[in-house]
Amino acid sequence: MENFKNVPQYLYGLTPSQMDMFMTEDNPVCRQSERVTEQSISSASNYLDNGGMWSVRGMDDRGPSKYSMSVSMYRGSGARGYGRPRTAPPDLPSLLLDARIVYLGMPIVPAVTELLIAQFMWLDYDNPAKPIYLYINSSGTQNEKMETVGSETEAYAIADTMGYCKSDVYTVNCGMAYGQAAMLLSLGAKGYRALQPNSSTKLYLPKVNRSSGAVIDMWIKAKELDANTDYYIELLAKGIGKSKELLSKDIQRPKYFQAQEAIDYGIADKMIDSRDAAFDKRNYDEMLAQSRAMRRTAPGQAAAAPSGFR
Repeated sequence: MENFKNVPQYLYGLTPSQMDMFMTEDNPVCRQSERVTEQSISSASNYLDNGGMWSVRGMDDRGPSKYSMSVSMYRGSGARGYGRPRTAPPDLPSLLLDARIVYLGMPIVPAVTELLIAQFMWLDYDNPAKPIYLYINSSGTQNEKMETVGSETEAYAIADTMGYCKSDVYTVNCGMAYGQAAMLLSLGAKGYRALQPNSSTKLYLPKVNRSSGAVIDMWIKAKELDANTDYYIELLAKGIGKSKELLSKDIQRPKYFQAQEAIDYGIADKMIDSRDAAFDKRNYDEMLAQSRAMRRTAPGQAAAAPSGFR
């Protein structure tokens, strides 16, 4: 370190006092470098320590931060708006869950079922007085080549959970609802089963992939297919409101519906657009408070619920 002081001053362009500042062991650069660790430069640390924003500061930590990207627009349960957030940045499913939206956007496979059922159970526990919005864009248990990629029992588990929830489930076909996904669409709360104008719906019977084996194994699979078909038609009859005999006859071959045709058949109730208030995010806490206040002011009388609340 002493050798630096013996070097001609013009070599570094520094005054002797500046040389002393930067060439000692206890200087600002050394102090700053000691604070740089793997944890301190992680994205989670920046999010938590800088109010949900990535920041660039001077070495002396004085003056306002220079923000280049902000993720503090999130106002859900995981953050407090401005200031230091309580948790790491939320993922998109968490943001949707905060708005009570459940999204089925792929074939119904076990991983999808696990997530959807967990979301339904949490939202129903969180506030059973508020509806749950199920948006569907799924080919059901089969892919575009009509090959089975999921199990029908997964869809029945979701349907049973929808029936178990005390919350109303509003369903929306936002692309396609085929097979078991169409069955879930039809099981939404009556009057709140919606389709987007260019969505498509298709009903088809369950099937199994080609398989071989012992006769007893083939017989077991045939019995399982019969049972799954009965469950499917029974749940469709409950959602659509038609007899099981008529449905069984209609869907012997895959039956395709455009949006208005699906409404006419009874799979859904209406076409959704930007003016549909039922699917807006409303202040249900305020509505519930108004409803309770009206009941308290009129004891013994059934007070009407506020406009727009059901």
